[in-house]
Amino acid sequence: MIASGQIPRLSMMAILVAVGVAVGFLLVLVPNVEGISAVSFFAGYQLGAGAGAVVGGLAMGIFSMFNPLGPPLPQVLVAQIVGMGIIGAAGHIWGAFALKIRFAGFLAGALGVLLTSLYGILADYGFAVSIGRWEDPIPVIAAGLPFSVIHIISNGLIFGGLGAFLVKRRVDGGE
Repeated sequence: MIASGQIPRLSMMAILVAVGVAVGFLLVLVPNVEGISAVSFFAGYQLGAGAGAVVGGLAMGIFSMFNPLGPPLPQVLVAQIVGMGIIGAAGHIWGAFALKIRFAGFLAGALGVLLTSLYGILADYGFAVSIGRWEDPIPVIAAGLPFSVIHIISNGLIFGGLGAFLVKRRVDGGE
């Protein structure tokens, strides 16, 4: 049974999962640019690490399974879900420091680069596992790197803008 006090939180999580999936479909035709990670990061910032991880994992899982280009291999899907969960949880960690440091937007951008790199490595490792290269995944991960560059740069910019916006909103009194 769900406690009545949890309903607003669960509702917000469901809304953010839906927003993440919608943003995923909105940007599906833009190669290597996505917004699910930004929504997941925001969910972690707003609702906590666990909720951010759940929102990120669910949004990525739903989007990937219904992707018009087709669902990924199971190993890649698991890696995507785990990677997006990590990004969601990291939003909470960033939020703990955001108002205490001078360049919170820059830190969010740097985290966007780092987390997107980790996500890419996990997804590429999932692909390596799916083709039987789990013992020597480095060539597979290296082959995926050129495709990840745009993703990494765009998420760095998106996270930096989102981080600066969230801190300004908080400092200016918005909640």
